Amino acid sequence: MRKAGEAAMGSQVSLENLRDEAWFPSGIAQSVEPAAAQVPEGFESWRLHTRYDSVMMFFPAGDVESIDWWKRVIPIGGGGKRWGEPPKIDGGKIESISSSSGPTFLLTEKSGRKVTIRLLPFDEKGYGRKLSELNSDHLNSAFGGLQVGKRDLLLFFRQDDGQCADELLRTSIGNGDYDEGRKICNSVGQTLGRFHVDALAEKSLPNDERKWNNRLKILEERVLSNTLWRAPHSSDTFATITHRNFGLQAVFLDGDNDAIISCCHDGIPNAMLPKSLDYPAIRDLAAAYRSLASLCDELGVSSGDELTLRKAIFDGWFSSAPTTATSSRALDGHKGGVAIWEYEQVLEESAIAQAWDKPVEERTKWWLGHVSRIQAEMYRSRTLAALSLVSGVCALFAPLSEQWVASLSDRLVLTVVLGLATIGFRWLYRRRAPPPY
Repeated sequence: MRKAGEAAMGSQVSLENLRDEAWFPSGIAQSVEPAAAQVPEGFESWRLHTRYDSVMMFFPAGDVESIDWWKRVIPIGGGGKRWGEPPKIDGGKIESISSSSGPTFLLTEKSGRKVTIRLLPFDEKGYGRKLSELNSDHLNSAFGGLQVGKRDLLLFFRQDDGQCADELLRTSIGNGDYDEGRKICNSVGQTLGRFHVDALAEKSLPNDERKWNNRLKILEERVLSNTLWRAPHSSDTFATITHRNFGLQAVFLDGDNDAIISCCHDGIPNAMLPKSLDYPAIRDLAAAYRSLASLCDELGVSSGDELTLRKAIFDGWFSSAPTTATSSRALDGHKGGVAIWEYEQVLEESAIAQAWDKPVEERTKWWLGHVSRIQAEMYRSRTLAALSLVSGVCALFAPLSEQWVASLSDRLVLTVVLGLATIGFRWLYRRRAPPPY
């Protein structure tokens, strides 16, 4: 990645300079112009006009790889809202880290402690700070930061300990050790479930079916998809605080199989997507499946082996997540379930590829190409649900049908048969629901 400061020296901020940055959404950017907004010391405000809307961009003015620049920006004063514990700049060393998720820096304090600093030119509503305030033991969330209004501008993180689950799984699959791969995936799922315990304890709201489905509509229009899918979300699907950047790459495991979730910030892609909402916990689960699909596609893993790894993630999550998220109604594939959120993640993959002017991955195209088949199966399943309902109603009135069945014993037999048919059709209906993994 280029030095972040090179593109931000006053009038040098332009589309031509920014397009070279890996984190910049060059595929949808149309123009950038100075904006009148109060910003902290060391920053300038700009407005980026995209194909869909306009967003504020706060960018450094000066040499961000100079420790002197950070000495001006980090201390109290100079504008902005500072929260948490600031890192110790005096006597430290700053260096840029290559990252496609935004300008990232490694500060080595005089004491030797290493701090990762994320600079967010685009942010939506301070989600990094929000995750920090959750105080979850399962998150490596920011311990401090700098905000402009309610937007995060700088976030300070402790350096991640352990090994990334993505790399561990890559090694185990490369060695053909799928037993170890399933253990890794199970640990990822368990860690996610523990985070959701904290999230749902902090916030649990009724589903927002209308807004969720409307966001799907906006995504479909953006990517010019020929798919159309709206879910009648279950009343047991509660909205909560989700991770938003979850995936195998966000989980770090140590030698004792303890795990912690990283990437606890809003992320530039999130700011380029349609406005975010409170989502159900299973959205993070769907994001885990998509990151696994990416890795399996890269390594040429068979669909059968990928399914066993998906199941390992689900089993781990199911074993540790709260019952409000794992109930049969919340996971009901006929009422959204995980499937509709994996569809949303696939649409986001396509939208992000478009925003960053990259080709849409084949695995994304394949998923979108199978939406009509999934919907056809669900439509056929409704016939079974209807038959179950009809059989149940008939079973209630069978004992009273003297005008058609004179014998009481025959009416009782008919009642039993219809009752069994009700249960049978219902069982078949449930069996045909898209599975949660």
